[in-house]
Amino acid sequence: MAQALEHADLYARVVQENVTLRRELQARHRFANIIGGSRAMQEVFRLLERVIPSSAMVLIEGETGTGKELIARAIHYNGPRKEKRFVSLDCGAFPEELLESELFGHKKGAFTGAIRDKAGLFEYAEGGTVLLDEICNANPSVQARLLRVLQEGEIRRLGENEPRRVDVRVLCATNRDIEQEVEEGRFRKDLYYRLRGVRIVVPPLR
Repeated sequence: MAQALEHADLYARVVQENVTLRRELQARHRFANIIGGSRAMQEVFRLLERVIPSSAMVLIEGETGTGKELIARAIHYNGPRKEKRFVSLDCGAFPEELLESELFGHKKGAFTGAIRDKAGLFEYAEGGTVLLDEICNANPSVQARLLRVLQEGEIRRLGENEPRRVDVRVLCATNRDIEQEVEEGRFRKDLYYRLRGVRIVVPPLR
């Protein structure tokens, strides 16, 4: 009995040491992959410290190649959802109907080629984080569905009538002037106001 208790105590200490070490490594390498010492990047780091522990919507803006996805990963992997999935999707990489299917899923027979039921990325990332890269490429239908996710915490698979509850943190990124997209009618104003909880502008590399 005493030996069993000793082993249990040793196991508990090892587990605690592993947890402590993991936390120290996370703190030490918190933004290790994000390079930049300029005043603009220091502002980015300041905003990251603020948004990481929160559930705030974050809109990441910057030119292509400035590390917007690295910013999103830092938010996820240092935040309260780090044990769950991080999923990134480029909204400009899919045709309109396929983009909706990828994000929200579909029911068998919902469209030509839908030979089985499929869960979308919002369901796949349950409890975690979804990064919608190049959000300005999302078509009006996707924008409307995304607004429902943000307002109601629900998705509806293509071909289904019943909504499904989802719990994900949504981050968005763009290399365009999203305010101009709104002014010119290509992006929903109500969705923009939802997404811009915290704006992180990543400075250009030059």
